[in-house]
Amino acid sequence: MKKFCIKLFILFVLLVIMIGLIIFIPLPENSYDLAIIDKHRVLAGTKSPKIVLAGGSNLAFGIDSEAIQNEFHIPVVNMGVHAGFGLGRILHDISRFLQQGDILLIIPEYDHFVNIWNGDGAAYELIILNVRQNHLLLSLYYGLPSGFSNYLYTHIVKIVKKTIDSSLFSYSRDGFNEYGDYIKHLGMTNQVFGTSASVGTINMTYINNFFKFIDDFTERGITVMLSYPCYQEGSFRNSIELIQEVDKVFKSKENLLVISTPVSYCFPTNYFFDTPYHLNIEGRSVRTKQLIEDLRASIFHPNR
Repeated sequence: MKKFCIKLFILFVLLVIMIGLIIFIPLPENSYDLAIIDKHRVLAGTKSPKIVLAGGSNLAFGIDSEAIQNEFHIPVVNMGVHAGFGLGRILHDISRFLQQGDILLIIPEYDHFVNIWNGDGAAYELIILNVRQNHLLLSLYYGLPSGFSNYLYTHIVKIVKKTIDSSLFSYSRDGFNEYGDYIKHLGMTNQVFGTSASVGTINMTYINNFFKFIDDFTERGITVMLSYPCYQEGSFRNSIELIQEVDKVFKSKENLLVISTPVSYCFPTNYFFDTPYHLNIEGRSVRTKQLIEDLRASIFHPNR
């Protein structure tokens, strides 16, 4: 029994060492998630007042920030990268760059209030060694992200693929422009993808944590607005009850300016590139025009 315990302990130590080595191996420099490092630099160098867009890849793939900046003559920085970072960590991550007078426009994915508020495997890219935001591991706003084993698997796959053939990457760090928009896919042929099933049931704990962020930002003199993500029409219909519920909850928050309706961003399948959240060049144009109208009718209304 003693020998068995010793062997078991040795195996455990070896496993820990192996996991540690995997984590310490840096991702390829052009890995998509590492674009958050570049976005930190852009946001830090952008003077206030500014509009900061916060959310996941629905923002990265679906907004023309330059058009918004030209329309309202105020700097715009798109901080969207990956919904799997977790909305709590996304907001916490950019909080240090926000100043009084800034406008924070939050456009979350619906999943953030069901199962990825805390993040999934992608969150480990943000909080461990690659981006080194270790303080995001713990907070009153969120718990530990799920999917550590998935993170290890993806980490290995990315490193192996880079070693074999760098052309295997479809998303990359260099696909973002100076505003933080992903543009590498624009003009490419739409990919086949499936319609998402019902996202699930709203988690009020996540909503309450989200509202704590809103209160903190408001107290700092930051205007907080919320719009809705672009969503493929079939996926939208499958989650209509959840979508209507979150819309009602958001509108009940007095210091959160909801500038859009969910249905305004329910788009046909031909507007999407490769997922129910990622727009192609045509969808991106339509969505940006709609968002400009929503902004104009709210805080930028000429009569206000």
